[in-house]
Amino acid sequence: MKMKRALISVYHKEGIELIAQALHENGWDIISTGGTSKYLKQHGIDVLEVSGITDFPEILDGRVKTLHPLVFGPILAKKTREHLDQLKQFATPKIELVIVNFYPFEEALNEKEKGVEFMVENIDIGGPAMVRAAAKNFKDTIVVVDKTDYLPVVETLVRTGNLSLEERKRLAVKAFSYTSFYDSLIAQYFAEEAEAGAGADALEKLEYMNMAGKKTMALRYGENPHQKAALYIRDKNSPLNRMQKLQGKELSFNNILDLSMIYEMLNLFSPALPLPPGPGQDAVDFAAIVKHQNPCGAAAVGSQVEAFKKALEGDPQSAYGGIVGFNKPLAVETAEEMKKVFLEVIVAPNFSEGALEILKKKPNLRLIKIPLHYVEKWDIKTVPGGFVFQERDNALKEYHEFELKSSRQLTENEIKDVQLGWKLIKFVKSNGIIIVKDGMLIGVGAGQMSRVDSVDIAIRKSRFPLAGAVLLSDAFFPFADSVAIAAQHKITVLVEPGGSVRDDEVIAKAEESNISLLFTGMRHFRH
Repeated sequence: MKMKRALISVYHKEGIELIAQALHENGWDIISTGGTSKYLKQHGIDVLEVSGITDFPEILDGRVKTLHPLVFGPILAKKTREHLDQLKQFATPKIELVIVNFYPFEEALNEKEKGVEFMVENIDIGGPAMVRAAAKNFKDTIVVVDKTDYLPVVETLVRTGNLSLEERKRLAVKAFSYTSFYDSLIAQYFAEEAEAGAGADALEKLEYMNMAGKKTMALRYGENPHQKAALYIRDKNSPLNRMQKLQGKELSFNNILDLSMIYEMLNLFSPALPLPPGPGQDAVDFAAIVKHQNPCGAAAVGSQVEAFKKALEGDPQSAYGGIVGFNKPLAVETAEEMKKVFLEVIVAPNFSEGALEILKKKPNLRLIKIPLHYVEKWDIKTVPGGFVFQERDNALKEYHEFELKSSRQLTENEIKDVQLGWKLIKFVKSNGIIIVKDGMLIGVGAGQMSRVDSVDIAIRKSRFPLAGAVLLSDAFFPFADSVAIAAQHKITVLVEPGGSVRDDEVIAKAEESNISLLFTGMRHFRH
């Protein structure tokens, strides 16, 4: 029987001996390098050293092992008479199978504080080169980079002696995707290391933007049931990569977007993050309800169960089928209260055993345990044939940086409501208006083409007396009409960025209406 050759060189070696043994027992020669060769020999498997084939030793502390024509020639050779005859001239058989994965650059990112030299030594050169060569020649060389493919590929080769062209193409696509993802991590690391990845510098210095991700979850469907969807993660430390679904149906595209938004809201009430202080970061529990990428309820008052009740009271109609999040582990009392309401997802850093026992009676309800304290730096949105890229809107000024433009002074409770609302307004779709009172979100107007329409909606949606409330706007008031409407409802504080050509009219109307007008100097559009 004619011997076939497989080249195996993997960083993660667990179980590779079983694959190599199966190939060897079925007439395959195994070629290997360095650590993989040693590992296979320890498991009693005969291995041909790459250096024995090339008649050239590993050099430069192992930096150069496989970069040689007698390795790449057999990988890139087509099974044509011309190519095979050329291999015979050099007494080197065709390599039919390449099983390779790379130095763990992704894992090394967890220790990047060790410095550039450490990171550089975790950049694989020969591995990606061999994988690209095999993937290019997929018709005649099988390439495997994912350990989940080891067994199916080898079983098929042992049983039939070959793989279909369709399967070879699938493995090649995965291989090119793998090398692209690997290179994108390296490019991103060096961009950040050189401080070329921040803000305007990124746009000026980075001619090529590499965004890659690893599929971590198939989703039930996209925004609509007829659309397919999946979750891809580019950073293994992403909270979505570490979240645990404790129960419930599969997540959908919309679920992922909503729970991601509520996650960022919860982070603003987590004391471990280096973000501006405010209510709810230490003692006060925070609860929020999100529906269709807008907060429809939120509260930072008293206990967790009280915060949930207040968040729900803000807009119980919109909360139906919504996503609820908490900045602390879910307590029994809160779960008891929540079982009365139809919800799609509950998000929390942890769940008490008692809460799980109560909520398991709703088996379709998704319970998501997710670690807090991850801050996303970038924001990407697709456009036809490309994407737009920007820094994420993580900036938040503190209350003492705001400028009071009218003479009425704020009360202590109003200041607390301003601090709460200032953290919430950035999550409302533009034109965004919210109303906060007594530590509770009581009105939301979102996504309108006219700002005054959003003001009208926020007021109309509120189920509570508005006297003494705080109204916040994500951008400036272009006219004084919104101030007049607020005054009619006895709202006492308005918060906006300022910057309109009619700021003087807005300030004058606030003064006339005895309303405290705060300019933040910072806009928070969210499209």
